[in-house]
Amino acid sequence: MTKRLRWALALSIGLNLFLLAYGVTRWARGHAAYDPTSMPGQHAERGPRGRGLGRLLGPPTPELREQHRALSEARRAVGSALEAQPYDAQRLEQALAALRQTTGRGQELLHQKLVVRAGELSAEERSKLAKSRFVREFSSDNPHPP
Repeated sequence: MTKRLRWALALSIGLNLFLLAYGVTRWARGHAAYDPTSMPGQHAERGPRGRGLGRLLGPPTPELREQHRALSEARRAVGSALEAQPYDAQRLEQALAALRQTTGRGQELLHQKLVVRAGELSAEERSKLAKSRFVREFSSDNPHPP
């Protein structure tokens, strides 16, 4: 009986330590890791839209969500072409061309949303958007992103 109690105690301590570590990890990351306005699979602080831009532009449209899926597929195709044995330069060139086209289409959709949404923003919000990383990084003042 004592042996079973020891096992139960050890299991209970292990489970409690696991749950404690899980909770501390979530707390240390901050609760901003989830942002319902970010694209699927993106963390708000790391995604291209960023936390502030996501709030200003609002949730992604179904078109943008579909575009994000297409972009993921195009990236996977590039990865597959790079890993293919034997190496096929033509396959890689085609995959990269498709990735460029998909990326361009995504930028068009995002820019269309930006134009519409900017008309709905206050002057202060537009100023904040103008100073955001989304705009500033690729402006004529800074043609080379960090």
